[in-house]
Amino acid sequence: MRLFVASLLLLAASVAFADPPAGDAEAAVRAADAAFWKAYNTCDIPATGDFLTESIEFYHDKGGLTKSRADLVESIKKNICGNPNQRVRREAVAGSVQFYPMAGNRALLVGDHKFYITEPGKPEYLTGQAKFDDLWEYADGHWRMSRVFSYSHGGVPYTPPEAITLPAQTLAKLVGRYASKQSGDIDIAVDGEQLKLTSGSHSFALIALSPTQFFVKERDLRFEFSAPAGAAVDRIFVRENGNVVDTVLRKSGAPK
Repeated sequence: MRLFVASLLLLAASVAFADPPAGDAEAAVRAADAAFWKAYNTCDIPATGDFLTESIEFYHDKGGLTKSRADLVESIKKNICGNPNQRVRREAVAGSVQFYPMAGNRALLVGDHKFYITEPGKPEYLTGQAKFDDLWEYADGHWRMSRVFSYSHGGVPYTPPEAITLPAQTLAKLVGRYASKQSGDIDIAVDGEQLKLTSGSHSFALIALSPTQFFVKERDLRFEFSAPAGAAVDRIFVRENGNVVDTVLRKSGAPK
């Protein structure tokens, strides 16, 4: 009887820690990773938990350590998926995710990813970026994450778009004094091949993206000149990270 029980235990162990099926381990791990993040992005909590080992350890540079599948799933459910008015979407930075095979039926995925938020009535916007190291294990016939390190969280560096050059007469039509409820009077003037915005003691260049859209180099701040059909420009929509943060109305200037 003891020999029979021992044989059963040995068989169970061999099933739990069996080698992954022959084939491309990298493709299998990347497929499991893609399926995990699809579940995460859609708040499919049961599917999300199925890609984690029971004893997973999740290390976050801001939030600290979370141990066990149950605790991590509960954290995702409560924090990432707990607000019905806010949807979080994770996206890997293209070309950043690297695969490294490890001994003992394990593999490491490392890379960078970005996080986006969607709120009612607003376009999706980028909220931050981080690095990750995910240790995957093959057990019980599945690839699952057993250790996750999420670190270097912060804002995403701004890369200005490509500028164009506009004719002087196009720029001249946008010149004038505009009124902002937030910043008071704003003056727009031609400065060489671009526009210059002055508000109080502050001034900066507005660089053309199109005949009606301009941007600044320092951060994701854009100025969209707008006009009623067939009329002159009468307002500017100010967008930061894609969201309208101010509407500036024309008081005087240019059109004649």
